[in-house]
Amino acid sequence: MKVKITNYIISFIFIIYYYFSIATSYSLIVVNKGGWFLGEWLINYQDGGFKRRGLFGSLFIFINEITNINLEYIVFAFLFILYSLFFYLFIKLFWKEKNNLLVIALILLPAGFGMMVKHPEIASKKEALFFLLYLLYFLSLRSKVIIKDYVITLFILIAILTHEMAFFYLPFVSFTYFVKNDRPSIDKIKKIFFYQFLPATAAMMILYKFGVNITTVNTVQFFKNHGLVFKELGIFEYNPNYNVLDYYKSHSYSYQMYVISIFLGSFTFYIYCKFNQVKISTIFLAIQVIFLLPLFYIAVDWGRWVNIFFSLLTIFMIGEQKLVLTRKQEIITIIIIFFNLWWKMLLRTEGFLTFTIFDNFLKQTYYFIFYNLKNIFNLFFF
Repeated sequence: MKVKITNYIISFIFIIYYYFSIATSYSLIVVNKGGWFLGEWLINYQDGGFKRRGLFGSLFIFINEITNINLEYIVFAFLFILYSLFFYLFIKLFWKEKNNLLVIALILLPAGFGMMVKHPEIASKKEALFFLLYLLYFLSLRSKVIIKDYVITLFILIAILTHEMAFFYLPFVSFTYFVKNDRPSIDKIKKIFFYQFLPATAAMMILYKFGVNITTVNTVQFFKNHGLVFKELGIFEYNPNYNVLDYYKSHSYSYQMYVISIFLGSFTFYIYCKFNQVKISTIFLAIQVIFLLPLFYIAVDWGRWVNIFFSLLTIFMIGEQKLVLTRKQEIITIIIIFFNLWWKMLLRTEGFLTFTIFDNFLKQTYYFIFYNLKNIFNLFFF
């Protein structure tokens, strides 16, 4: 397929993603005032002190106090600007590339940016900010723009104070810096340690040592005084001592299905790299997976963590070489594209979903194997 036609298709897909991002954000933030969505953006320092995720909420509260604009409109306006800038830069980046069909396969991946259509709730989450910051960082390095090391540190701290999950994706920032920067390797390693890993670790230690609970005795009344009554408290009634292991046990099938989504996402990237003759550092991938393991243990939003990983990887891969595909490779790519249109992954508990017949077959097979293995185990050991 010609590059120009491919670029038009890619731009059209991103316009759809942009529409879903804005429409979903408006629905969840302004109309429904959801505690899990609007509430996450409004965690702040004013209603009880220094706490995790409170940076932007404090800013929004400050704007509300000096302008009297409703909090939900302030948050939505921020997301509107954020997504407008992100997709403008993203489409502009793609137009400069000689894209092939495999790029379409990447951006349609349900475990990556395709989740914006398959499970639009993801659009109102804080990782939207991380995607924009990473994209700006990637574009700067790619254009050989000199970024002061302390500026990188500043944005890492902003990301962590927005949501501490940013810490667990730090290898993406370090790897991009290492690959796209022309300095000697030893200098890059030193700067990664002193300007990225060290301050990020210090910030996490301060957050968990001195940070107060997200919800305080003043929280509900504080928001009422600022003209906001949540339809559901959401994150503000989350129990920090919640037993996540029991939750995983009671939803074992659903969480194990994330393995399928991770495999399909990895397979798509494998084909992309193989056909374009691109290599991704296995050392980087290993380090990034190790960093992510604690996040998958302590937080139940597995689909969210998988989505961030594949979305960041998509941004990084766009800058790599793209070759002209053979007819056989194009046919394989088209099959992958259509297959990626037929499945989805949700934020939590539903790790892989596709058409009903196949879903039912997977469940029956899983439980048949699980219970038979359990009976065999009990027979031999009890």
